[in-house]
Amino acid sequence: MPGPRDGLRAVLYDWDGTLVDSAEKSYRCYVKVFSTFGIAFDHASYERTYSPDWYQTYVAVNLPRERWPEADALWTRCYEQEPSFLLPGARAALERLARVGTAQGLVSSGEASRVRRELRTHALEGFFGDAVVCGGETERRKPDPEPLLAGLEKLGVGPAEAAYVGDSPEDVAMAKAAGVFAVGVPGGFPNRDGLAAAGPDLFAPTLDAALDGLLPRSS
Repeated sequence: MPGPRDGLRAVLYDWDGTLVDSAEKSYRCYVKVFSTFGIAFDHASYERTYSPDWYQTYVAVNLPRERWPEADALWTRCYEQEPSFLLPGARAALERLARVGTAQGLVSSGEASRVRRELRTHALEGFFGDAVVCGGETERRKPDPEPLLAGLEKLGVGPAEAAYVGDSPEDVAMAKAAGVFAVGVPGGFPNRDGLAAAGPDLFAPTLDAALDGLLPRSS
């Protein structure tokens, strides 16, 4: 798929690992949560089981389904005990697109109250307005295209006029299924090889480099 450049009207982003630095924080919380259930979890386990849909991780470590709500509550409690930080260049990228008038949206698998709270903490709501779709707000999750299509609908933009930026193979699969230009930017989660193998339309080392590939050359 050719780059959108002059036809680009909107860029939508993943949250964790793309705009916010949550990889190691998430890992520490998994270790703590799974230890409560007597499940050993180390970095090798993290690499083997990681998915932006954390229920896939629960399945991979054989956490009984009836314990999932308890695990969710424990993970959220752990996660809230540490501050979250934006990834380098995240705010600058959002500001760069805002200056040229490109619409922006957020489509995350993360639980809604947590993601929306972090958006407020980092004063980013103004970049996205109502164009925020979080985990659980659509019937199906990534890599199904439904969340991204919901984000496009909020923006009033068609798939051919948009790009989606994410750090996971599931992000790429969702974008392709929705007919959106897929941009892969590696983050801190253990999925870099899988991201490259997923075949994004644009693979960039940083958010700024991704925007260089998306925007008209004069922007």
